Amino acid sequence: MTPRPIFGRFAPWVLCFSGVAASARPVLAQCPDGTPPPCPGARAPAPPAHSVAVLYFESRSADTSDLALADGLTEEIINRLSGIERLTVRSRYLVRRYRGTEVEDPAGVGRDVNATYLVTGTVRRAGGRLRVSAELVRAAGGAQVWARQFDQAGADVFLIQEAVANEVARGIVGRLLPAETQVLAVRPTASAEAYDAYVLGRFYWNKRTAPDLVRASNYFKQAIRADSNYAQAWSGLADSYVLFIPQEYDVPGINPDSILTLAEAAARRAIAIAPRLGEAYASLGEILGYRGRREESGRAFEQGVVLSPGYATAHQWYSYHLLGLGRWDDGVREMERAKELDPTSVVIVTSLVFAYDGAERWSEAEATADQSRALNRDHPLVVMFADLLHDAGHRHLARVPADFRRVALSRAWRAESFDGDTAVVLDLERRLGDPATRPIAIRDIAARSVTLGVLLHLAYDGDAATMAFLESLAGTPKAAELPDWVLYGLLGPRRRADAQFQALLVRLGIPRP
Repeated sequence: MTPRPIFGRFAPWVLCFSGVAASARPVLAQCPDGTPPPCPGARAPAPPAHSVAVLYFESRSADTSDLALADGLTEEIINRLSGIERLTVRSRYLVRRYRGTEVEDPAGVGRDVNATYLVTGTVRRAGGRLRVSAELVRAAGGAQVWARQFDQAGADVFLIQEAVANEVARGIVGRLLPAETQVLAVRPTASAEAYDAYVLGRFYWNKRTAPDLVRASNYFKQAIRADSNYAQAWSGLADSYVLFIPQEYDVPGINPDSILTLAEAAARRAIAIAPRLGEAYASLGEILGYRGRREESGRAFEQGVVLSPGYATAHQWYSYHLLGLGRWDDGVREMERAKELDPTSVVIVTSLVFAYDGAERWSEAEATADQSRALNRDHPLVVMFADLLHDAGHRHLARVPADFRRVALSRAWRAESFDGDTAVVLDLERRLGDPATRPIAIRDIAARSVTLGVLLHLAYDGDAATMAFLESLAGTPKAAELPDWVLYGLLGPRRRADAQFQALLVRLGIPRP
């Protein structure tokens, strides 16, 4: 059977949940057995002498724009410091878990992120002034290296970013080389207005809800109006458009073909301005995957992970692309890399579960499923994927939030799935306790796939109506629409355990990979 690029279309749907992790309580990285560190029998290596973790600065205001400013300032300082080769700078993913928390144990945080130094700070904006307080400490023992207050008239955030980055770098490596000073002085845009709009765009994009994605796209457009050569803003706009396609966002006036055209144009504009912006290549790869241009999509992803090796999403999306091609080992490798970069992302960790399962690495799939449960036991992806590795897994779907169940069971199935299946779907809805329906058109193949996955589990459990429905698909064009990842990524133990069920999969035209 020729593999189909299902994963490329699935990736943005998975990513819609990543905003949940951003707002959830901070968690520590997980040990192989799913428990928090320190791991039994493990001794972490000493961090590099010049390693630093910049923790998210705290906003002293409840204003949304100031919250976004604090996040953007932190990430830009991380980006600038990452350009200094003598420094080892921990990624924003690793420090994200500490956002909004007081660091009471610097040594513990340092061990957790494997950094010798920590940077913390606060942001306050009042009138025409921007005030940032920052501190550099040695993680082991918590000794303060320096503490400074940066007060800038005119609220020029670029000057403060540069000043903080310079102080951090000098406090760790000493006197800076001229080239290093130049790196720290590079600005993403010459327009403070464009930058402010961009950070608000990323702030709302990370929330991944329909209204917030609309807000994000509008802020990215505002940034582009202020600076038409702002590559990151073009890339952000492409990312927003990408997430419009597979979601049940009920966004009026969204036409998938038109949005894909706009998304591709935005991604290519970003690349034309900044040919080494890996994030834009990752967006382009996702867009081209939607358009069925598989080879071009793969090349874009390859460039994305090479140019931005520390960008977890690029490795994650590239993994979906590879898994959709049946390149299981390569797909696992990329998802493992994404997990190394962002070990507390429940989306990435759970994605690794079905990557391992599809590659027939059963024990690793089970261990990773335990890790995903430890991160967020009630996250919809954990419920739908990690729990489905177990015999009674489909029964846990009743715990998925009602709105999402309506998408997966009512809207998606009734609007886009197979004809003549009403009795089966009604029975399925009865089992999951969610009879509500809304006949709204939906573009989400992944939501339909969730329903198919549950149907397959019911079939395995001996549900006669479900088995008969699936048998009726054998040898028909409808069978070709059954997504590979549902069968390979969720049913590993079942594939091996039941000859009748294996035979059904073969009759459906989906043999082992």
